[in-house]
Amino acid sequence: MKIKVILFGHPNVGKSVIFNKLTKLTAIVSNYPGTTVEIYEGTLEYCGHQIVVVDAPGAYSLIPRNEAETIARKILFDENYKIIVHVVDATSLKRHLHLTLELHELPFPVVLSVNQVDKEERLGIKINKEKLEELLGIPVVFTVATEGKGLEELLKTIITIAEKLDNKYLVRKTSTEKYLSRIEKYISPKLSSKNKIFSKAIAYFTVFNDKEYSHLRKNIPPAINLEEIANKIVTNRIKVVEDIYREAVQEGEEFFKVSLVDSLLVHPVKGLIITTSITLAIVWLTLAVIHEIAHRIPSMIYYSIYKKIVWEQLNKILPENIVKYVLIGDNPGVYSSMGLLTTGIFFVFFMILPCLIVLYFVLGVLEDSGILPRLIVPFDCPLRRLGMCGEAILPIVAGTGCSIVGVFSTRILKTKKSKFIASVVQWIGVPCMAEQVMIWFVLGSHGPAYVLLLYIILLLVTILVGFFLNTVIKGVEEPLVVELPPWRKPLLENVLAKTFLRVKEFLLRGTPLILAGILFVNILYYTGAINALAEFTSPIFSGLFNLPKDTVVAIIVGILRKDVAVGVLKSVAPQLSPLQMLTAITITTLCFPCIGTLVVSLKEVGAKQTLLMIGLMIIVTVITGGILGLVSSIKP
Repeated sequence: MKIKVILFGHPNVGKSVIFNKLTKLTAIVSNYPGTTVEIYEGTLEYCGHQIVVVDAPGAYSLIPRNEAETIARKILFDENYKIIVHVVDATSLKRHLHLTLELHELPFPVVLSVNQVDKEERLGIKINKEKLEELLGIPVVFTVATEGKGLEELLKTIITIAEKLDNKYLVRKTSTEKYLSRIEKYISPKLSSKNKIFSKAIAYFTVFNDKEYSHLRKNIPPAINLEEIANKIVTNRIKVVEDIYREAVQEGEEFFKVSLVDSLLVHPVKGLIITTSITLAIVWLTLAVIHEIAHRIPSMIYYSIYKKIVWEQLNKILPENIVKYVLIGDNPGVYSSMGLLTTGIFFVFFMILPCLIVLYFVLGVLEDSGILPRLIVPFDCPLRRLGMCGEAILPIVAGTGCSIVGVFSTRILKTKKSKFIASVVQWIGVPCMAEQVMIWFVLGSHGPAYVLLLYIILLLVTILVGFFLNTVIKGVEEPLVVELPPWRKPLLENVLAKTFLRVKEFLLRGTPLILAGILFVNILYYTGAINALAEFTSPIFSGLFNLPKDTVVAIIVGILRKDVAVGVLKSVAPQLSPLQMLTAITITTLCFPCIGTLVVSLKEVGAKQTLLMIGLMIIVTVITGGILGLVSSIKP
C-alpha cells in the first residue's frame, strides 16, 4: 500500500528533523508551481508499505497570512487521501493546539506528534498522553526527533490508520460543528466536485473571510451574521484549548522562568546590539573558513590537477574555432578564458560549491541550535522600515559569502515586496566574500579609512534605496510571528542531511543557469561586443565619473565576476587617485551583479522584476558615481 503523509505544523518545531530521520537522503526538493516556496518530499519502505512523506512549509494557521502558509494549505487540498502528522513542540503545546483544532475541520486523519518531550522534565512539564488522546480524539505520539525516539511508534500509528480508513480517528465531531453546519448548507452547492469533501473546512474559511473563498459569502443570507459567528468560534476554540490543556498538562515552576539570554536577545535595543555583534562574528568567521578551506584548497586542486588535465590537453587537441573558444577559451587564465570547461567548471565546482557547503553547514548549525530565530527578532524593527521583515537578515548575511546564495535565500521571505527589496539589497549593497577580499587588497592599499568609507557609502545607499522602495511599493509586511525554539545541541547527522539537500538543489538548478550566463558573456567577448560597449560608454565614465577610459572594461568585466573587476582595476591603479579608486570600486559594487546572480535573479523574482532592478541599479549607480566623481574632481 502507498501511504501519503503530510508533516504539518509551526516553523521550528522539528518537522525537518523528523522528515530527514524518516526519509534519509531520498528527498526531492521542488518549488510549488508558480512560487519559490520549497517543498520537500521523500519515501521510505516500512512493513511492506511505501510511505511518501511531504514536509509542508511552516504554518501557524490554515487561514494564510503569507505565501508559505498559502502553499502549506494548498498541499493539503491538492493531494488525494493522506494522513496529517501535526508536529508540535512539547514545551509550548497550548499555542499549537489551536492549529490542531483547525486541522480537525479537514476530512483526513490527524496524528499529533508531540516532539521534544525530553525537554518536559527539565521545564517541569507533564503531559498526560492518554488524556490528550481522549480529549482531542486523535492518536498522540511522543517523539524526540533529534534522537529518533518515538519515530517507530509514529510509523506504526500511520500504518494502523491507513489500514483502517473507517477508524474512530477519521470522523470527528468538532466544537465548531453547530456554527459551520449552517454555512456549509449554503456554500456546498457552489463547490466543485473535487472540493465538496472539504465543504466543512471551506465553510470555516468563508466565515473568516479568507481571500480565496470570500466570494462564497454572497451565497449566505444577510440574516446570518458571519462576524458574530467568527467571534463565537474564536471564543469557543480558546475555551476548548484551555480546557484540554488544563486537563492534560501540568506545569512546574521552571516552565515560567524566562531565560536571561532570551530576554536580552529579543530586547529592541540590547538585542540589536548583541545580535549585530553575533551576526558580524558569524559572518567574518565563516568568511575566514571559506577563504582558507572553501576557496584556497579548491583553487590549488584546480590549478595543480584539473587545469593540467583539461585545459592543456584540450588546447592541444581542439582546432582553433568557436567550439574551442566556447569550451576552454583562448586564454589559460581561469577568469579570463570564460570557457565552459574552464571558467564554468571553476566557478561552480571549485569556488561556489565549496562556499555553499560551508555556508549551508553554518546555517544548519544556527537553525538546529535555536540561534537563527533569535537573530530575526531584534532586526525586525529596523528592516521593516526598509520594507523587509526581520527574516531578511538571513539572505543578507548569506550574501556576504556569495551573492548567488543570498538571492537564493530570499525565497524564505514571505511576501513579494520583501523578496524584491532583499534582492535589490543583494545587488547593490552586499559585496560577496571574493569581492571583499579584493577590495581590501586594492582599495586597502590606500589605507583602511577608504575601505571603511566604501562600506559607509554602501550602507547609506542601501538605507536610502530601502526607504524609497518601501514608500513606492504597495503592500504591508505581516507582523513578525516567530516561535523561539528551546536551545539545543545541533546533531551532525541532521545538519549534514540538510546541507546535502540544499547543495543538491543548487547543483540541479543553479549550475545550468550559471553555465548559460558564462556562455552568454563568452559570446559577447567572441563577437567583440564588450569592446564596442566600452568605447560607447567611455565618454560617460570620463565626463560624469571622472574616471579614465581604461576603467570601463574593468567595470564591464564585473558582469562576469565582481572580484575580477576589482582586480583588473589594480592594473590601472597608477592612473587613479585614492578618491578615483574609491569611485571606481563603488561603481563596480553598485553596478550589474555577476552573471550568476543575474541569472538566478531572473528565476527567483522573474524577468519583469529583474528588469526593474536593473533600471533602479543604473539610476543608483549614476547618481552615486556622479557625486563621487564630482568630489574626486575637486582640486585641493
